[in-house]
Amino acid sequence: MVRKILEIKNLKKHYDSGFDLGVDHLGLDENRIMVLIGPNGSGKSTLIKLINLLEQPDSDGSNVLYSGKAACDLRKNMSAVFQDPFLFNMSVYNNIIIGLKLRHIKVGQKKEIFDYLIEKLNIEHLLLRNPGSLSGGEQQRVALARALVLEPRLLLLDEPLANIDQLSREDLRSDLFGILKDTERSAIYVTHDRNEAMIIADDIAVINSGKIEQTGPKNDVFRRPSNEFVAKFVGVETLLEGTVLENKNNVCSVGINRTEIYAVSDFRTGQNVTVAIRPEDVVLFSEGTDLSGSSALNFFRGTVIELQDVGLFKKVELDCGFRLVSFVTANSVDRLGLQKGKVVNSSVKASSIHLLKR
Repeated sequence: MVRKILEIKNLKKHYDSGFDLGVDHLGLDENRIMVLIGPNGSGKSTLIKLINLLEQPDSDGSNVLYSGKAACDLRKNMSAVFQDPFLFNMSVYNNIIIGLKLRHIKVGQKKEIFDYLIEKLNIEHLLLRNPGSLSGGEQQRVALARALVLEPRLLLLDEPLANIDQLSREDLRSDLFGILKDTERSAIYVTHDRNEAMIIADDIAVINSGKIEQTGPKNDVFRRPSNEFVAKFVGVETLLEGTVLENKNNVCSVGINRTEIYAVSDFRTGQNVTVAIRPEDVVLFSEGTDLSGSSALNFFRGTVIELQDVGLFKKVELDCGFRLVSFVTANSVDRLGLQKGKVVNSSVKASSIHLLKR
């Protein structure tokens, strides 16, 4: 039976600034990593502070339980790492073990986890250094070691990689992810970067204006967003309003601008919906390509109206009588000769299209 390490019920906090945080329910299973994502000012850090007891919720039924017990009973089983590491003016070694000393735990009792962490975090050569001589990435590695050497049942990570350069961030993220999985640690990880969320998360919770919009396994949230806000935030580029014309064996035909789009769904005929299409699910072909062997039900002809770099990919915007966006590689751009004004064909599988109620 899966046990919950954390369960939040009816958590409320009002601030004089006018911001209100209200979480009806949020739960984290043991040995899972939940990533909390949302825009700036949405309440991510506020929620972490409340979970960590750095702030108190309003006293009107708010409840935060750890393994079924009140938060204050298990405070010693939590550790937190924040965006800006706070390290003391003492050696790296003493910074790492200070939590053990404060809890009257002999360092020898934690030798195995200590040795494991300094190896995995690659900080053995830093143990005698003062934190002031370290880079930002090295300081955060020390802060993580200090939190993890306590072997907390729940680790809270509030944008721990935000102030680190890209290369160091990727290395540390990989090391941290490996440690969390190796040690079967439960964690809540805050970020506004959806790509980072997909790499790290088992589960995702999307927060907006102090409210949890959706929570669940990461693929469910990314592939089946619950509303338009979540869809946009997790990277859906094409959102189209339409009406279900027919549902035959759970394949809906949706009418949009004199075009029919097919999607696997259980919506009924006559219901108004929003069609959500992820850009990576839109496949582009040159005009004249034989598509008779394709399993896709949706084929659209469109004109390229915009090309934009998005990391290693190109964002291609098409006018198909409606706006359709695809992400393709630079090689595909060259192979298809994509440029503004170019006419291309596209396909999308019905199973890749998600319908939202509106």
